[in-house]
Amino acid sequence: MYQGTLAEDHEETLFLRTLGIKSPLLRILDFLMDNKAYDYSKTDMAKGAGISRTTLSSNWEHLEKNGLVSETRMVGRAKMYKLNLKSPVVQKFIELDSAICELHASRLEREERLKGQQDNKAGMQPLLA
Repeated sequence: MYQGTLAEDHEETLFLRTLGIKSPLLRILDFLMDNKAYDYSKTDMAKGAGISRTTLSSNWEHLEKNGLVSETRMVGRAKMYKLNLKSPVVQKFIELDSAICELHASRLEREERLKGQQDNKAGMQPLLA
């Protein structure tokens, strides 16, 4: 069962923010990429992606038809699914997600380095008496 908090449910990830697309399909894929070790019911996927169960249902055919998700097991009457890591398309999405994270990490690193240089310059200026 999805254990995220309400704030996490609606938090926009680097992946979604960088792409600037609010597609429910991308929200589902993003949630599954961030949680690829686990399987989820459709209800828990919808909650985790911050979309309604109806919206998930209307996008589900695309996920299955393109082999992006795979059924893993049954828990009671609920089918459980996870990201299909064998799919070349899924692998490319994961590569894209990693590249986006690297881009943002290098930007933050560069900004911190510049801030450190500015702080050093400010600290080395003589004080006027």
